[in-house]
Amino acid sequence: MHIQIGEKEFELSTHLGTVKAIEGKLKIPLMDAFDKISGATVEEMITLLSLGMGGRQKAETAEFIEAVETDPDMDYSTIWAVLQEYIVSMMFSGGQERREEKISKSNFDEPQKNAFRRMLGLPIQDSEETTTSTPAD
Repeated sequence: MHIQIGEKEFELSTHLGTVKAIEGKLKIPLMDAFDKISGATVEEMITLLSLGMGGRQKAETAEFIEAVETDPDMDYSTIWAVLQEYIVSMMFSGGQERREEKISKSNFDEPQKNAFRRMLGLPIQDSEETTTSTPAD
């Protein structure tokens, strides 16, 4: 997943190693992460996102953290939305078709599936699984 902060773009890993690191930090499965992050502090959210820097050099991770903390457009709601999107990206990896296939086969109810689709920029589905609209940019 790519995140633009100011003039700099960072790539956050969505590989299983990162999922394991985040699960270890939260001490819960990734699928339960939304409940946990709803009460997270800004520092905790930044820490979870920085785990996505994976095995990169400490200097690059420090640059990411500094960018998040100093960007004038980065506020609480923005970082919370980015973290949610990041978690969904780890839950449903792959290209758009593969992600849609995974979401459709998941056990989530349709409103939750559509919330995931919105976060991933996928077309929203109605209850008969036909495309009704696409998310706004």
